[in-house]
Amino acid sequence: IATASDNSKQPENQITWYRADFPPVTILQGQHADSGFFDKTMFFLINHLPGYTHKFKTANFKRIIEELKNNKNVCCPSLYKTADRERFIAFSAPAMVVLPNGIITSKNNLEKLRPHIDQNGMISLRSLLQDNSITTGISIGRIYSGGIDQILSEFKGKKNIFVHSGQNVFFDLLSMMYKGRIDCLIGYPAEAEYFTKNNETFSNQRYIPIKESTVDFTIGYIGCSNNEWGREIIKQIDEVVLEHRDNTFINFYEDWLEESTKDYHLNLAREYFKTLSQ
Repeated sequence: IATASDNSKQPENQITWYRADFPPVTILQGQHADSGFFDKTMFFLINHLPGYTHKFKTANFKRIIEELKNNKNVCCPSLYKTADRERFIAFSAPAMVVLPNGIITSKNNLEKLRPHIDQNGMISLRSLLQDNSITTGISIGRIYSGGIDQILSEFKGKKNIFVHSGQNVFFDLLSMMYKGRIDCLIGYPAEAEYFTKNNETFSNQRYIPIKESTVDFTIGYIGCSNNEWGREIIKQIDEVVLEHRDNTFINFYEDWLEESTKDYHLNLAREYFKTLSQ
C-alpha cells in the first residue's frame, strides 16, 4: 500500500491531500462534512486533474507543514503564504480572498453599535472599546492579526472586554451574545456563519469590518511540496485557479457568508483579482 511517508513506493500520479479540521475552511465531520470553502475548491481541482489518483489524510497544520517541508509528494488545499514557507512549499496563484477578523454582532445589537460605525460601514475598534456601555468578547490566546492585537493591548484589563477561554470558545462567545451577556465579539465572518448554520439560535448575525485593521483581506493558496513533482502539480492547478477564482471559487467562500456581507466581499475580491490580471 502506498503511503505519504514513502515516496519510493508512492506513484508519481498520486496526490495525497492533507487537511486540517478547521471549519468552515475545511470541514471533516458532521452534517457539513466536505463542504468547507477549501474542501469544495480541492474537489473542484481534483475533477480538473485527469490522470491523477487521490488520497486524503487529516492532520493539524503543524504536521501538514512538516510533511511539506520533508519533501513528501503531498498537497494542502488551504494555506497562507509566508516567506519562510516559500522555501519548501510551491504555492498556487492567489485562489481565495478571505475576509479578516471583524466585529460580529446580532441584528438586535446593531443599533447599539451604530455610533461607532462610519458612513462606509466600518467600525472603529478604539471607539467601541472606549464605550463602557458595550461589552466585547475575545478569545484568550487567539492571534488577531492586522493590528487588532495592538489595539486590544491598549485596553487590556478594561471591564467591558470579556476574555474567554475553552475548547469551544467561539461557540461560547456567540451563545453569550445571544443571551445578552456580551454585545459583540471579534471573529471571522465565515466562522460565525458556520455556527449559525449549525444552530438556529445564532440567526441574523452581522459582520462589521474594523476601520483600524491594516488588512482588507487575506489570501488563501493551494500548496504542494516544492520539488519537481509539486511544481508540476501547481502548474496544472494554476490553470484552473486563474480560470475559476473570480466566479466559482468566490461562490464557494460566499456560501459561508451571511447575505449582507456578500456584496462587500464580492467587490473586494473581484477588484483584487482584476489588479492581478492587469
